[in-house]
Formats: sequence, structure tokens, C-alpha cells
Amino acid sequence: MALNPAVAAGSIRSLRGDFLGPLVASLVTIPVEANYGMIALAPLGPAYMAFGAVAAIYCSIIATLTGALLKTHAGLLGGTRPALVLSIAALIAGLAERLRSGDGPDVPLVLAFTMLTLFMTGIVQILLGIAGIGRIVKYLPYPVLAGFVNGAALLILLTALRPLIGLPNGASLSGFLADLQGASPWTLLVGLFTLLVALRPPRITARFPPLLTALFAGTLLHLSLTLFIEPARLSGSLGQLQPRLPDLDFLRSFARIFGDPMLRAEIPSLILPAIGLAVLATVETLLTASVVDGMLHGRHHADRELVVQGASNAIVACFGGLTSAAGLARCTNNVRAGARTRLSAVVYAAIGMIMLAGIEVIGRLPLAVMGGLIAAVAWIMIDDWSKRVPLQLLSRERLTRAQRRTQLANYLVMLSVVAIAVISNLINAVFFGVLAAMFLFVRRNSGSVVRRELRGDTHRSLRQRSLSRMRELEREGWRIVTLELEGSLFFGTADQLSREAERVAAKADYLILDFRRVTDIDLTGVRILHQTAVRVGASNCRLLFAAIRPLGTRGRILSAAGIDKLVPQRLWFDTADAGMEWAEDELLDRFDLPEPRERLLDVAETQLGRGLKAQELAILESHLEEIELAPGAPVFRAGETADGLFVLRKGCVSVSLHGSEGRRRLASFAQGVIFGELGLLDGGPRSADVFADEASVALKLTRRAFEDIRAQNPELAAKLLFNLGVEMAIRLRYTNRELHLGSA
Repeated sequence: MALNPAVAAGSIRSLRGDFLGPLVASLVTIPVEANYGMIALAPLGPAYMAFGAVAAIYCSIIATLTGALLKTHAGLLGGTRPALVLSIAALIAGLAERLRSGDGPDVPLVLAFTMLTLFMTGIVQILLGIAGIGRIVKYLPYPVLAGFVNGAALLILLTALRPLIGLPNGASLSGFLADLQGASPWTLLVGLFTLLVALRPPRITARFPPLLTALFAGTLLHLSLTLFIEPARLSGSLGQLQPRLPDLDFLRSFARIFGDPMLRAEIPSLILPAIGLAVLATVETLLTASVVDGMLHGRHHADRELVVQGASNAIVACFGGLTSAAGLARCTNNVRAGARTRLSAVVYAAIGMIMLAGIEVIGRLPLAVMGGLIAAVAWIMIDDWSKRVPLQLLSRERLTRAQRRTQLANYLVMLSVVAIAVISNLINAVFFGVLAAMFLFVRRNSGSVVRRELRGDTHRSLRQRSLSRMRELEREGWRIVTLELEGSLFFGTADQLSREAERVAAKADYLILDFRRVTDIDLTGVRILHQTAVRVGASNCRLLFAAIRPLGTRGRILSAAGIDKLVPQRLWFDTADAGMEWAEDELLDRFDLPEPRERLLDVAETQLGRGLKAQELAILESHLEEIELAPGAPVFRAGETADGLFVLRKGCVSVSLHGSEGRRRLASFAQGVIFGELGLLDGGPRSADVFADEASVALKLTRRAFEDIRAQNPELAAKLLFNLGVEMAIRLRYTNRELHLGSA
């Protein structure tokens, strides 16, 4: 079968990217990480800094290859990181103080304890992955993630300052200003030229990765300057490095530690440093994986990734390599250059082996070129959202005041994370950022949970009643108040709801809390809701719940808290409309206008027969057809041909529409109300379904009967049309009022 040309082209592009991506990443980052490794072993003296560079390359090769074999996430590459290097340097300095032989530290033993600590770091990561800790990182708010990325970028930029002007390696920036006075402008020229080419490469090199182009261009400029300028006035290099293949000598060092009781007693002191390194590597790796997910439109398995990296770090330590983490610069360079599968990790490890064999070449690369590349990587890493928000805030874009406040607050969280990352470390920065984001979330959601307040004199239930009862509800409906709630009911919002409910209960007789738009109710919210029910009841106000089902999740939570003893479950309604209808019935009973449910209404008591004389009533009754309806029986259905109107003499019917989400109730009609009147006027098809809610009796006036009345008694027909017009006008007025409330 012939291969689809588009599929073949895509496969070729993917394969090319899986080679080009790791090539770019390795040429830029492995020499830089060799520099980091020298910093890690700097506490042991200059003689061991070269070993640190080799240990960093071991880390890149072994960790990446192990991750590929254990199926790490596509695009991720292993290697050491500045924060890890500084932590390892602090660990080695502490061990060198405790483990001494003669006048100096027992270097073999210090290295053995260091690698044992790094081995334990891998084991801790495996345990964290098994425990499911990795999933927590995906819940980090975006400003915290952006702050982590930008903080890492700034730390990388700070490490670039010394090599950018050709200064020797240093574990910190102390003395940088003093050293700056002796820096050569020619060195700075090489560094800035490299940086410029990396960020703005010439068009003729468009087919090549910018960082790779910058590496060669900067090196070429440095070599050209050596022809005219004394070498002392230009930057130095990483130094003399000797190739050395990885071996398992450190396993014998582990055996020495476990075989000596005195040395074995030192092992517990390694646990805390191992945990710290594990947490640092874990956070950086999983946050980097989240960024790579966004670039590849994929999703990593955090816990599996953690187990894989833990195994990689344990294996790397056995070969004498440093702790690995998926660095953001390394992985984003890999993906941006085209890497899409785990093949890129295998290629990266292979290139690392080649570079290990020719490590002398890496040692000769100018420091200024390395500094320019590091600075370019730092700028590329900066989050796009972080660059865009200041322009949004300063521009005249149509942002509301609330949107501006939210953007500014999130941006300040990001800046705080960056500042703490530089002052302290990335772990503390992420921890602070999460706390700040939680504070902003609580503050943003601690406003009033009340969406709107509806009074019964302007907002009524869907039940259509007789004109006298409608007017009574207009006068006394203010005694019924509905509070529509929206959002989460928790400690930040429940207290505000309690105050609003007490304010309403001081004036109203019925208070309906509509929970339809409430997304969550926590334990504190339930407790405050219990207190609210007590206080509302003390105000002689009946409290009703809407959108709360007794057997539902919320209903069981409220019942468990004893709220059903304060607000009986008979006052828990599926909808706010049902609660409003119940409150209206109660209010009408109090004012001696109850619905006459137990008897048949006379025609004169209906909306159609209002104001008619006895003789006119007799004529009308002779033309009406009585229909008895069982509960649930249809009066008519949507689409049927309309042939008249109905007047409800007893019972209750509901109007509903059947849609994709099921049947939706539009209105209900009480005794004495006219419905289906459009069928009398235009004879068009019915627009909705009408079903009997209970055993009901209706009177039907057909179009033919009305035509007979109009022909024989035009005055009666005019009165009937007038009553019909009054009924329709009242409904239209209430419909307009509801539409106005709905758009408010």
C-alpha cells in the first residue's frame, strides 16, 4: 500500500526535528552545564572543578538515556540545573568540614557521601511519585508557573553575567562589581554580539537554529579578535578538561560507608539534604513538563514522570554524575527546534557522549560566547504573558476596572515569585506564589454571593392567577423576597450571605434562598447557613430553600448538619419558582384570598365571565363545553390545530415546551384563568403543550361557538373580547417586567 505523501512528509519533519532539536540543545546547554558542574565541586578546590564538569556531562548523558528507556515525556531532557548545583556545592562544603583527613578534607569520602546523598535523592523522588505527589504541581496557578519560569530565566541570566564579560567562575555574585572594573570591553563586545545574533539572527541563516548560529558567530568573532588584540584582553575559556568514561567506582565507595559503623552513623544526616534536592528537582521538572505540554499540546503523567526521574537520578549517582532535572531552557530549545518524540532524548545522549569524548574542545570555548548564549536563553524563556500584560495595563485597551485589578494582582504575584526565586530559591518562590494565589482567590471570591434580590411584588411565580389575586400580590408581594445566589459558599462568602439574609428577614415574611447557581458549599458555609436559619427564624420569617433536593448531595450535607430541623424538607423546592408559588399561596391564605380548590367555579367567577349580566352568562354557558381532565392528561399539544380557548373551572394546568434538555415549564394556570386564547383569535397551530397537574375541569369555547355568539349577540362578543384583551394585557405587562428583571 502506498504511503500517503502528507504522512510521509510529516514523518520526515518529525524525524529531522528529533535530530535537530537535541543538536541545538546539546551544543548550547552541555557546555554551559559543564560550567555549572565546576561550580558544584568548587568547595573542594580548583583541582576538582574539572571533575565537576565531567560529572555534569555524565548527568546529561545517563539521566537522559535512562529517561528515554523508561519512557519519559516527549521533549524532556535530563541535566543539571543552577539551583541544584548551588545546593550540591553547599552539601559538599558541609561534608568537607566534617569529613577530614590530616590537614584537609577526605575528598574520596566526601565524594562518596555526596553521591550517596544524590542516590537517596532519586529514591525520595520515586517514593514521592508512588505517593501521588506529582499531581499536585498541575494545580499551580498560572501566575505562579509564569513566575517560576521567569525566576529561572533571571537566575540563568545572573549566571551569564560573569562569563558575558569574561570573568572567572563563581558560586555567587559577590564581588561582581569590583571585578567589573577590570573587565575588558572587547570581551563584552563578543558576548553582546553573540546575544544579538541569538535574538536577531541574519536572514541568510534562517534555516539554522539561532542559538547554533550565535555559537559559531561569536566564536568566529573571538578568534578574529585574537589576531589583533592581546589574548589577556579577551575572555578566557572553561579550562583544561580531560575525557573520562563513566564507571561504577562509587558503588565501592558506598560499600565502604556501609561497612564502617562510624561512617554508617553519618547516613541519617544525609536524609534532609536528599529530601531538599528531591523537592527542588521535582518542582523544576514537573513545572518544565507543564510548559512543554503547552508547546506540544500534550499531557504528561506527573507521578510516572517523577518515578522515572527518581530512577534516573539514582542510576546517575552510581556513576558519579550530578542530580538531574528537566531544565526549562534545555527542554524548550529542544522542542522549539523540532523535537517531538523520545527519540530526541536518545540523540541528545549520543551527542553528549560525543562531546564527552571531545571535551577538550568544550574547554576551549570562549566564556563570553557562553555568557551571550546563556543570556539569550534566559530572554527566550521569559513567559509571553509576562511581556504582554504591562502593555495591556498601560494601553487603552477596553479592560474593565475589575479586569485591570485582576491582571495587576496576578502580575504582582508573578513578580513576587521572581523576586523570591532570586533572593532565596525556586522552592520558596513557588511556595510563596501558591500562598499569594490562594489569598487572591479568597479575596476575589469573598464578595457578596448574592447575585440579585427579587421582591414578590415585582417578580412572581409562573402561576397565572385571577385578576383579584394578581392585584393582591402586587400590593403585598413585597413580603416575599428571593435571594439568587451565585458562586461558592465558603468561609469567605457565607458570612456576607448571613448578613444579607438577616437584613431581608427583618422586613420580609418569606425568604427564598436560590442555590441554583451555587457551585460548592464547604463545611464552614454549612455551619454559617445553620446559624443563618436560626437568626431568620428568630425574625418570624419563613426560610425556604430552592435547588436543594433532600436526597441530593447538598441535601444530605445540610441534613447531616441538622438544618432540616430548622428548615423542614417540605420547604426545600426543586426550583425557585416552586418556592415562590408556595409562598404566594401562603400569603393569599393570610389575606383571605385562597385558591378555591375544592369547588367548581361559576362562569361569572372566571376571567372570561367577569362583568357579564345574568342573561349574557346564560348565553355564554350554553356555548361552553365542559371537559374533565385526569392528572397528567393533555389538554392540547404543540403543533395541533387550535379551535378555541379554555377557561379553568377547577384544578391546575401547566404550559411546557419539549426541547433537547427535556420538558421545561413555562407557566401554570389557576382556577378562573383563560388559556389557549390565541386558538380562538387566529386558529393557528398550538405553540406549546398544556397538561393537567391534578384532577381538573375546564370549559372550552370553540371558534364556531364564538362565531355564533358574534352573529347573534355582538354586544356579548365585544365584552368577551374585552375580557380577553384585559387578560392578555396583564400577562404582557408581567412578561415585560420579568424580561426587564432578567436583563438587569
